[in-house]
Parts: sequence; structure tokens; C-alpha cells
Amino acid sequence: MLYKGLLYKSLLLVMSLLGLMVQSHAAAAFGFLPEQQVLKILPALEQQAQKEQKLLLLVLGANWCHDSVALLKTFNEPAMSAALQQRFAMAFVDVGYLESGAATAARYRQPLYYGTPTVLIIAPGSGQLLNKADVMHWTNAASLKLPDYQQYFLQRDFVQQFADTERQLAGINPLVLQQINQFEQQQAATLALAYQQLGPLLKAYKESGQAASAEFKLLWDKIKTFRSSILPEVQQLQQQAAQLAQGESLKLPKVATTALWQAPVTAKP
Repeated sequence: MLYKGLLYKSLLLVMSLLGLMVQSHAAAAFGFLPEQQVLKILPALEQQAQKEQKLLLLVLGANWCHDSVALLKTFNEPAMSAALQQRFAMAFVDVGYLESGAATAARYRQPLYYGTPTVLIIAPGSGQLLNKADVMHWTNAASLKLPDYQQYFLQRDFVQQFADTERQLAGINPLVLQQINQFEQQQAATLALAYQQLGPLLKAYKESGQAASAEFKLLWDKIKTFRSSILPEVQQLQQQAAQLAQGESLKLPKVATTALWQAPVTAKP
């Protein structure tokens, strides 16, 4: 009887410890937080990352975005979560219905974010964005598999990737680089206006519980096409600039205006 009693107590103890482990993991699960809340903790998080010799990983996403939800789901797998925390200090910014997120991007000298989820890998000491070349890659997070996550987040050398990019840009005339930066800022400013128009319509659609209207889909697709083109155009301009002969001018694309997508659109789903 004594043996059975001890065995029973031991089983209860093991079950209790397992329960605490599950609760601890659930409490620590990654999730999107309001931007203002994240902005308040970023200085301390940057210091922590620098002290622990980690990179800073920021995700700008939303719970209505299935790619953002898919990324969180993979990040919250126990083995992946533990491995990520060994390499990064992390924060997750809720962009809401596109009304938030710009301040976080601006903190790291980016004019805007161009999709959700946007993953920013930051050098905490300098605040330098290290992965701008593929910052849009994770907007398709739902279509990517666990090995893709592991290769990118756990194996990629972001510092070396940034150094390689800087070396490629080093031979470009600074005035030409300034032109390219101004082009991106102008495109981003136009996109910010698009977010202001699209955000309320997106909210109305998502909260209605009904299918999206044809008008909303048309507007969404036009803006998606535009926002998805900005960074590829910037990269094409950089490649063009690297090949310019002396005295040759950069051929800039036309800067977009809101006329690109403006049409009679209602908020009805």
C-alpha cells in the first residue's frame, strides 16, 4: 500500500509539472501586441539584444492576415520557439487594419512596410535593417514549410548578407543612391495614402463575416500589385545604377499617385 501511495503521489507530481510546463509555454506564446506598447519596450529590447549578442527580430502583422497567423503558428512550435529565442530578441507589432506599423518602420529608417507579415532583422547596436533585400519574403508565410523557416531564421548569416549588399552598393554614386531612396520614399508615401483608404474597408469586410465584395477585391488587388512592386523596382534601380557610365543619368519609373487605384468603392461587403 505504501508503495502504491508513493507511486500515486509521484504520478501526481509529474502531471503537475507537465501542466506547469504547458502553462508556461502558453503564457510565453508569441502574439501581436499594439504598436504603442511595443514602441515603449523597444529601447530595452535593443539593449537586451546587444548585451546578449543577439539580433533583433520584429514582425509586423495582424490576426486577420492568414500569413501572419501561419508565421506565428510556426514560431510557437516548442522547438522553433526555443531556437529563435537563442538567436533573437523578438517583438510582434499588430498593424491593426493598416493604421499602425509605420512608426516601427520609421524607427529603423524604413519609409513603410509593404505587406503582412513583414519581418525585420535588426542589428541592435546600429538599428540597421539587415534583410531589406528579402523583407517581403514572409508575406507568403502560409505557403512555406518548416525547413524554409529553419533555413532562414536559424541558419542564415544576416550580418554577412548585409555586408554583401553594402559592398555591391559601394560603387554607386551617392547622389544616385539618394535619387533611389527618394523614389522609394515617394512610393511609400503614396502607399500610406492607399492604406488610409483601404484600412476602413478591410475592417468592414473582416468584421462583417461575409464574403468580400467585387469592389473591395478590385481595390485590394490594385494596391497589392502596387505595394508588391516597390522593392523590386528599387532593386532594379540599384542594378541600373551600378552599371551607369560616367555622366549617364538614372532612368526612374513614374512615381505612382492615388489615381492608380481610385474608383468608386463602398465599404459594403
